[in-house]
Amino acid sequence: MIPAPLLYLLQMQGALLLLLAVYYGLLRRLTFHQLNRAYLLAALVLAALYPVLDLSRLLPAPAARVAAPLALELPTWPSSGPAAAVAAGPDYGAWLLGLYAVGAGLMLLHFLSQAASLWRLHQASRPAQVDGVAFRAVAEVVSPFSFGRTIYLNPAHHAPAELPVVVLHEQVHVRQLHSLDVLLGHLHRALAWASPAAWLWLRAVQENLEFIADAAVLRESQLPARQYQYSLVRLSTLAAGPALVTPFSFIILKNRITMMNARPSSPRQLLRYAAGLSLLATLAVSCATPKAGETPQPLGQQKATNSFIDEALFFVNGLPSTKEAAFQATDKDPENKVNSVHVFKSNQAEQSADMAALRRDFGDRVDKGVALVITEKGQNDPALRDFVAKYSIKLSKDGEQAGTSTINRDYYRKLVDGQGLTDAEIGGRLIMINKMEATPEQLRALPAGAVAAFALSNDALPKFGERGKKGVIMIKTKDSQ
Repeated sequence: MIPAPLLYLLQMQGALLLLLAVYYGLLRRLTFHQLNRAYLLAALVLAALYPVLDLSRLLPAPAARVAAPLALELPTWPSSGPAAAVAAGPDYGAWLLGLYAVGAGLMLLHFLSQAASLWRLHQASRPAQVDGVAFRAVAEVVSPFSFGRTIYLNPAHHAPAELPVVVLHEQVHVRQLHSLDVLLGHLHRALAWASPAAWLWLRAVQENLEFIADAAVLRESQLPARQYQYSLVRLSTLAAGPALVTPFSFIILKNRITMMNARPSSPRQLLRYAAGLSLLATLAVSCATPKAGETPQPLGQQKATNSFIDEALFFVNGLPSTKEAAFQATDKDPENKVNSVHVFKSNQAEQSADMAALRRDFGDRVDKGVALVITEKGQNDPALRDFVAKYSIKLSKDGEQAGTSTINRDYYRKLVDGQGLTDAEIGGRLIMINKMEATPEQLRALPAGAVAAFALSNDALPKFGERGKKGVIMIKTKDSQ
């Protein structure tokens, strides 16, 4: 089971990787550098919003389906009983979340140490000016760089004719607040350290910001491109500045020189942005679901199958029955509603029945499950009392059973009708949809007719650890495998 934070991160990074594929495939070599900057920033924002966007409204509404009777893949747990004794297994999701948290913590500590290094360098620098432009003179032999609205360089390592060009380059970064993009990239990489998309995004942003500054220098200084490129080559031998900044000679020089020598992109190339956005919109809408952590949607009018329902052995009020008869009879008599359903399977731990006696009478059919349906009018039937006594079935106290059954039935009907449950009705319980942890919004996003089975436990289940301390709501959809 993937914890919700990691599921969100996987969805976000998957979307970002797709957006970066469009950038590297269609846009990176264009000379519309400002548009590319806007695209990269928008890509990060869109990827962050994608996991919580509900694009299903853009799709045609699915045909309404007739609500099916309660399926029995999941047991109806009473408020007290054997469900709480389910054996706890390793919580791999928690271990995975812990590993991610440790990695993110280390990356954030590294980020803070880089910020401290930059602060120490700032404290050791002194104010200076060149051609009326203020900067901070540093003693270290480092490549010029800027951070925020401050330029840092060592004037002793630059020829007088080169210094104005270097300052102009860094002024472009300062004027356009490029440091904000870089800081955002470093923070994103620290939080999504395991994702290649986070590293690629930061690299793409830093490279494009250098393209922007290079183009501005050539345009504003009227400096020959070759002379400027020679300066880049010479300055590339200097040590890089602090990690949170983009030094003057950063990024593979070949890429920057190639971009400076490239012919300006024609206006027709703007169609690449439209093509890329159209592709992304098509893919996003085609993958649209009620954003419930991508819970499966109904398969139109395709008939849903459930091997347990088809193969289980049914008893109604202690008498042999079939699945159809168990529920059709109650549908014909609305006042004789299903009060409770009890499921006994040989592979379930801590059964509230004598499984040996059930196997003696029903053989291997117990492996498929024995379902005891108790109706409102049949709770005192002699056949039911005999069946319960014969197989030592432990039922809850009458008051508890009636209350739990009413809640289960009402909640189930609301889910079948697509009404969802309120936060008060959920009551802090862990929500599981098709064995995957889900959120209340995901539960409420299930459309009418999608729910095939429902179970509710008011007791803490050790299997789910702290997340299930207030109980568990389990849902199975009709189109689940």
